Amino acid sequence: MEKPDTHPPRPTLAFIYDRHATLTTAALDERIARCRRYAAEQGWVVAGEWVDRGDQALCAWQRAQWQMLTYTMRQAAGPAVCLVDTWDRISWDRADRAILRLAVHRAGGHCVTTAGESDLEPGHGRIAAARLRRGRS
Repeated sequence: MEKPDTHPPRPTLAFIYDRHATLTTAALDERIARCRRYAAEQGWVVAGEWVDRGDQALCAWQRAQWQMLTYTMRQAAGPAVCLVDTWDRISWDRADRAILRLAVHRAGGHCVTTAGESDLEPGHGRIAAARLRRGRS
């Protein structure tokens, strides 16, 4: 006879991400605050904030903080989401955005915006990112 699972479910961990190229931080601070509020409304635990700044914010292939986010997400003990204010915070370029989101999926998570959009939904999800990757092989 199996014992019932008495452990409560692990909370979803929110990995907040943004990129910011300018020296003034008011807009960045507002976006991070929206992410923190959204995570609290969802009952998620904020695992941290990762922000690529300056030139790293402009080039999808130089995102040191994105790489650290996905590395940390791989170590997470529970469901994980990469939380961004809007899809453009990942990248303005749709193809680059899909490739970066694929890294989050490979790390065991998925991406969500503060507007409630999830890349698990049709049109934003894993299938589109996987197709893009196969096309580049």
